[in-house]
Amino acid sequence: MIISYLARIVLLLPELSSGDADRLAEIAANQENSIQLGQLPPERTYPYPNGPPFQQQHERRREGGKRKKFRKERIEDEPCTPINETLRKNLLQELFDDSYDKNNLPSANSTEVIVELTVQSITEISEFSSSFKADVWFSQIWRDPRLDFSDRNYCLKNISLASHKLPTMWSPNVCFVNSKKVEIHASPSQNILLLIFPNGTVWLNFRVSLIGPCKLDLTYFPMDRQSCNLVFESYSYNTAEVRIVWRDWDAVTIPDPDSKNLPDFELVDIKHMNATLVYTAGLWDQLEVQFTFRRLYGYYVLQAYMPTYLSVFISWIAFWIDTKALPARITLGVSSLMALTFQFGNIVKNLPRVSYVKALDIWMFGCVGFIFLSLVELAVVGFADKLEAKRRRHNRCKEQLMMRSDSEQQWLSRLSGQRPQITETNSDATHTIQINDGNGNVRRRKSEEKRQKLLLQMESPIFVNGEKIDEISAKLFPLLFTAFNIFYWFYYIGMSGGFF
Repeated sequence: MIISYLARIVLLLPELSSGDADRLAEIAANQENSIQLGQLPPERTYPYPNGPPFQQQHERRREGGKRKKFRKERIEDEPCTPINETLRKNLLQELFDDSYDKNNLPSANSTEVIVELTVQSITEISEFSSSFKADVWFSQIWRDPRLDFSDRNYCLKNISLASHKLPTMWSPNVCFVNSKKVEIHASPSQNILLLIFPNGTVWLNFRVSLIGPCKLDLTYFPMDRQSCNLVFESYSYNTAEVRIVWRDWDAVTIPDPDSKNLPDFELVDIKHMNATLVYTAGLWDQLEVQFTFRRLYGYYVLQAYMPTYLSVFISWIAFWIDTKALPARITLGVSSLMALTFQFGNIVKNLPRVSYVKALDIWMFGCVGFIFLSLVELAVVGFADKLEAKRRRHNRCKEQLMMRSDSEQQWLSRLSGQRPQITETNSDATHTIQINDGNGNVRRRKSEEKRQKLLLQMESPIFVNGEKIDEISAKLFPLLFTAFNIFYWFYYIGMSGGFF
């Protein structure tokens, strides 16, 4: 204890008066006697009620060409010293003198670096490049005891330094390890905030414009959700030297609520996580922030879904057109199919070429299927009308042959000059008329009742004609399309988590 007090007297108290020196020597002697008697040393006391008058002084003494810096406790009750330009300049020179080495870490143990992210705006999400663009404020906060100037009791809450001072300071070099491009805003000079607080805390903030990656999944497009992330690591120091952590409160914030809304996306969730990864050079702390966006599909309802509805409805008009107007019906079906294909091509060309089926593909294939089935129905109607016409021609020929047979029998009877003998034969199965022309020839003729029955069958066939098929299709197609819509919208809107 005596040695420690003597060291304080020699090194720190060059301006002590003789009375103060005698008093300190007396205190040291009393403590030595207490230790020899086996008593604990008493608490340190000062000859003055508010502490020694030299507590606010900062002295340096060079020994062997090396300058040493000594710091004392300041008295809280003493008013702060107003800062001026000279004091500020001297303070900076003392903080960043030759003894400060930016290559040395602030402490022997690992330095804790607090990371904070503020999103200023998110401007674009690109499906082609699977990326998003954003403007953010990125902060790193750590404590460097070498920059502590709290003992000076200056009326100074913090020191603001220009960006050109940053290369001369130690920094944890926390960076975006998964970004595609990062640029520091210059408007007109670089937007870098560098603050040093009296206790040695350093606040480094960058305003940057960056392009980050997105995990693109278009399975539910356009009712899909996309996830984009940013990953932070210290590029130069592993966990043995630097530990990076999120700030305890509001680690990731968006001050402007309007920044969450893009023309075609809405930011619905933000998550921040931390992990420790193993690399060849050791363990590295990793911080990750994940942005979840929900697509606003109102644009696609107007530009894709509504035109496809019209194309399908137009193809159904053919069901109410006369079956004989084949050119008009074919024109409606083919025009609807071509319009749908053209509309689908305009949408797909703005999307990446993925190998899986999207929700929009399901819709387009369904609509194309309904239009194609309407063309198939047109072919079935034409084929049914063709068979009906063929049956009618066959029945007409039959009728003409029967009438011609009757006429021939009458002419034969007239030419022979003999009245034919007619014999009627009735049985349960048939009713025939036998005609004897006088030459030994007997001809049979169906009765009038049988002929009337045959004509009745020809007039009322049992086959379905084209008009009946159109009547059934006019009811069946809208019913099936309604069922397809109910299934499609309930499934995909449910998977996306809500409307618009």
